[in-house]
Amino acid sequence: MNRKLVFHLVTSKIFWFGAPLIISEILKRGHYISVFDEDTIPSNKKLLDCDIYIDMSAIVNKSFYNGLKKEYKRRTLLCLKVPLMVDPPMAIMNSFDKRKTHKIFPDLIPESYNLTGNGNKDVINKFKSDKFVVIKNPLGWWGKDIERLTPKQAIKKYGKAKDLIVQKYIPFVDGVGRIITFNQGNDFEIACSYLRKLNSWKIGVDMKYRCVLQPVNKELYSFAFIVSKRCGLYLNGIDYLYSNGRYILLEVNAVPAIKEPYDEFQIDIAKKLIDHLERNLKKQKR
Repeated sequence: MNRKLVFHLVTSKIFWFGAPLIISEILKRGHYISVFDEDTIPSNKKLLDCDIYIDMSAIVNKSFYNGLKKEYKRRTLLCLKVPLMVDPPMAIMNSFDKRKTHKIFPDLIPESYNLTGNGNKDVINKFKSDKFVVIKNPLGWWGKDIERLTPKQAIKKYGKAKDLIVQKYIPFVDGVGRIITFNQGNDFEIACSYLRKLNSWKIGVDMKYRCVLQPVNKELYSFAFIVSKRCGLYLNGIDYLYSNGRYILLEVNAVPAIKEPYDEFQIDIAKKLIDHLERNLKKQKR
């Protein structure tokens, strides 16, 4: 791309691993970039005064994303420049709260129910014939605040709990799938597909596993396409299981680990992402 673009990137210490790959690729192409730590973010007006806005932060404050959404709308109404957003505020908010994710994908997720403190026993007993259930924090990530118990144990421990989810336990055979996708308008792309193989019942930040490339067949492509289009994330890390002949969605991730496929397979997600962004910015300017 001949024109020099202006990128604004917001990041956090906890998600810093992948940011240098993106920053390096942006600078390599001669574009401009300003990097903001989540604790020193400028006004929304300044933050969105760019060609491309990339959120690689751990921010979960709804008021921040509502403010971005409001500023984006204001700029649109005044016919001011609006950036391509990685990712759109509403899509980010929906991705970090699994209760919202479950509402968007009721047909793709494991059977799940919210625990509100009222009638928890009856809800958990929907799985009374199962060996295990999973209890999880809807705002948890990377395997944190997730527990596998028998239904009886779950009732005893979480019979009066609030703000949790009980979910059908589905054991994986080959591993937990991860697909990284880009999605903007009619331009959908699978950047990488692989399995995380491990010897535990769950995957998480403290779990050891190995990664194996996973071919994308017609069914997996269709699954990834539907998930990406429905959730609205531009950059998406889709975690899934394959069980009983179908793909089952575990979660979507607005800040996927792009360094992992680079380290494991030398797949440069950052380069592919900037290619995709440049291509779609050209379309937007026509």
